Amino acid sequence: MEQDKPFNHRPPSSAREARLVAASADEAMAGLGLRMHRFAPGDCLGDVPRLRREVYFHERGQFGDRSKRVTDGLDACGTTLAVEKGTQAIATLRLHDFAPLAVQVEYGSLFQIDAFARSWPLAQVAVGTRFAVQADQRSKPVVDRLMEEAYRWAQESRIQFCLLACEPFLHDVFEHYGFREYLPPAILPGGVDLLRMVLVIEDEPYLSECGSPLHRLIRDPARALPAKAWLTRSFNALS
Repeated sequence: MEQDKPFNHRPPSSAREARLVAASADEAMAGLGLRMHRFAPGDCLGDVPRLRREVYFHERGQFGDRSKRVTDGLDACGTTLAVEKGTQAIATLRLHDFAPLAVQVEYGSLFQIDAFARSWPLAQVAVGTRFAVQADQRSKPVVDRLMEEAYRWAQESRIQFCLLACEPFLHDVFEHYGFREYLPPAILPGGVDLLRMVLVIEDEPYLSECGSPLHRLIRDPARALPAKAWLTRSFNALS
């Protein structure tokens, strides 16, 4: 993945400026022959399962029928984002908040969601899963657009915290967008390490510090202050 030097931007001071930023991003995407597709809960996912299968299995030399392993019941209640080139999905990410019981059962233990639930409505805590980018499309503009759309979804949904778990080789990618570890790595069966990371939505100082492309999308920096203070108190990893 290309690591172009990021640019800092003053956060938009209004919803109108945020819309202008989004329109500018859409124009840039169109210039590259790309478009952003947001699949609502229950929508057919189009080419997304093919992309997941290619990244999760074909890249590892596993070419059998893996259809049951690239989709699951949570696809029906989550929002799936895809950057598309023509009819092909080239980057994707799935998003849920933790209000549905099925999401709590699937991901609650991994992310210690009970700690959040004691202080925050679970509808304000989200998780990103099923991240995949086609091998020949792993460039900064493509991933930037995917992450920007995820951030807009979080703003529209009044999400305060966005969680994700990733393998160590993806740490620098997500750190660039403003995620940071808040728990020690989780060790899965087979010895696989997963880094547990969090992004505080609207955390202007931190997004500025790490040069995140999401910094320009911030609308209400004050909204992040109690969330960041709570997170720092609750998880020593942020101290």
